[in-house]
Amino acid sequence: MVRTVETNSEGKATGVSYINKDDGNEYKLSGKVVVLAASACSSARILLNSKSKQHPNGLGNSSDLVGKYLHDSTGGDMMAFLPQLTNRKIYNEDGVGGMHVYSPWWLDNKKLDFPRGYHIEVWGGMGAPTYGTGFNVNHFNKFFGLKAGGYGDVLRSDMKKYYGSTIGFSGRGESVAMKSNYCEIDPNKVDKYGVPVLRFNYKWTDYEIKQAKHMQDTFEEIIHNMGGQPLWNKPGIESNYGLTKPGEIIHEVGTTRMGKNPKESVVDQFERMHDVDNVFVVDAGPFVSQADKNPTWTIMALAWRASDHIVSEFKKQNF
Repeated sequence: MVRTVETNSEGKATGVSYINKDDGNEYKLSGKVVVLAASACSSARILLNSKSKQHPNGLGNSSDLVGKYLHDSTGGDMMAFLPQLTNRKIYNEDGVGGMHVYSPWWLDNKKLDFPRGYHIEVWGGMGAPTYGTGFNVNHFNKFFGLKAGGYGDVLRSDMKKYYGSTIGFSGRGESVAMKSNYCEIDPNKVDKYGVPVLRFNYKWTDYEIKQAKHMQDTFEEIIHNMGGQPLWNKPGIESNYGLTKPGEIIHEVGTTRMGKNPKESVVDQFERMHDVDNVFVVDAGPFVSQADKNPTWTIMALAWRASDHIVSEFKKQNF
């Protein structure tokens, strides 16, 4: 596990210091180029821990932006019961509880009270060998005014009756990148290897909360038009309309943002650090914004471009 990036008297990277998890000892590796891809938060942790005379604020942190503009996707969920799908004919379709139908943004942006947008992921309830309803099928009797609970033949009958009668909706949206949302080194805590850990400062803005409300309003309208019954109460303002906590969607990005101006960014268009020209950060840290999609493929595309650039620079003997 990498602890720090090592530098020389000129401030250039010479390699890394790492902890061997098997013996707990610290070792060093040298190299002409250091490439960090530990994830947005972990790469920021390495950089912030890599203090030296030449980099007193952490490696590549003359802009004081390493760890800043941390942001994650928004999220909200709802499930519904569709009575018209009870006692339906069963086909050889077990396992499609993991289906993932993607619905892009289709609504009128002019009527929104928040920037950006979100998509909806639609999923089903045929996840054998589970009940195929999201939870215990006995609870579904209450939607018909029947006595809930049962076992043996009654339970088996209910399982067949309700199997596949649920639908789920998950909203995933874009949050607004804020400098006030950031990770930093905790001055009082270290991990079991003695390496200082991160602490997080993150708060959703009114924009994300309004987006979550819009998600729930949209879920409610879709479920009503389908003739469905929500499986739990619609979340209200007391829970930020069901908005997930920061970090729960695990699309964290933005801690080493990309840009042309070294005073306003950490890396350039090739994910090379402005302050240290032989250090690259090729994870989600360089993202200046995270859309409603998963960031993985974009991470890979940018890393590929950065790799091509590194090879080109080596051929030019610039390292």
